[in-house]
Amino acid sequence: MEICQRLRFKIVCLLLCPLIVSMVGCGASDYGSVTGTVLAEGKPLANAMVTFTPEPAGRPSSGVTDENGVYNLIYTQDQKGALIGQHTVRVSTAVAEGDYGKMSKEKLPAKYNIASEIKKEVKAGRNVIDIEVDFQGKVIQPGY
Repeated sequence: MEICQRLRFKIVCLLLCPLIVSMVGCGASDYGSVTGTVLAEGKPLANAMVTFTPEPAGRPSSGVTDENGVYNLIYTQDQKGALIGQHTVRVSTAVAEGDYGKMSKEKLPAKYNIASEIKKEVKAGRNVIDIEVDFQGKVIQPGY
């Protein structure tokens, strides 16, 4: 009787283990790649810092827009993308210039950076998240 129970247990384990592993995922990622375009009043916004901060907390991801307004997020030096989940998104034109850390002036209203109202969700896999901003509203210069 005891041998039958052990054999039954082994058979159940052999059948269920692959199912459990496939549900959990082998090497599943907690990140999604994120790229997109930032448009300011319909035109590409170059040299803007785009930052995705996970909610309620977590390490942010960021990237700088190119001359076409395109950004690609980086989480760490070795990890591109952003954590999966809901994020507060900030777009700022106050970025470091040159070797001495001089900052350019903020051109965008606080509703896009310091007091951002932008919320976006990052999903597993590839995410294309375009962002549209305008110049309407109070601009607050960062206090560096």
